[in-house]
Amino acid sequence: MTRAKINYGLDAPAICYGMFGIGIFGMLVSILSSVFLAGYLLLALEIVAVMATAYGLGMGSYMVWSSRIGKLRTCEILMNQIDNVRKWNGDETVLDVGCGRGLLVIGAAKRLKSGKSFGIDIWKSEDQSKNSPDAAIENAEIAGVADRVQIRTGDARQIPFADQSFDIVVSHWVIHNIDERQDRRDALQEIWRVLKSDGVLALADISFVPDYMKEIENWKPKSIHFNDGGLDAKIMGILSGRTYCPQYLIVRK
Repeated sequence: MTRAKINYGLDAPAICYGMFGIGIFGMLVSILSSVFLAGYLLLALEIVAVMATAYGLGMGSYMVWSSRIGKLRTCEILMNQIDNVRKWNGDETVLDVGCGRGLLVIGAAKRLKSGKSFGIDIWKSEDQSKNSPDAAIENAEIAGVADRVQIRTGDARQIPFADQSFDIVVSHWVIHNIDERQDRRDALQEIWRVLKSDGVLALADISFVPDYMKEIENWKPKSIHFNDGGLDAKIMGILSGRTYCPQYLIVRK
């Protein structure tokens, strides 16, 4: 009997498919222009078509890689960074804000013994393919941590837990999906509200992370570490017009 595999879905599927569409369109333009055109017009269209093909296929492929492999690596990095700030004991209460299909809520649960890992989301499929509570629960069962995981429906701007409920709060590529700046601030304030004193926040996102850091600095955390994503983030930031620049914060309250 073949064992089921964990599937964390495809992030921003419409954008990913759109990138591949741009690449395919560029290929078609290149082929058709070589059949019907000649001279400088052909040369100009071929240059544009090649650029569109390379950009579309390259960005689409990168997004697939990021969804299937890259974000799993990011999860491990965040969990290890948390351990550097506050050693995992196994009895922690953890919250994953915008848990999707369960990547970080499961990553945390794997480090727990008597603790509990909670995940909340509003389950928007445009943010992650086939996003649902059932998908997160199924992945937790496959990972063997379902007894340490609890999944709920909840908005980051109104987190359904009491003040200082969690030793650790994590969030991965979620807050940028909130359109209004004030609503993003509200989400950060809610995260801060449910985090215990001396607790740790691990917050990764593809946009606005420097803004998050400035906001959190106003609340006088004990420590705050900003990772700018290195060369990878710089290159992807340029190619995406600063809409895709993966960075993260590790904060001790």
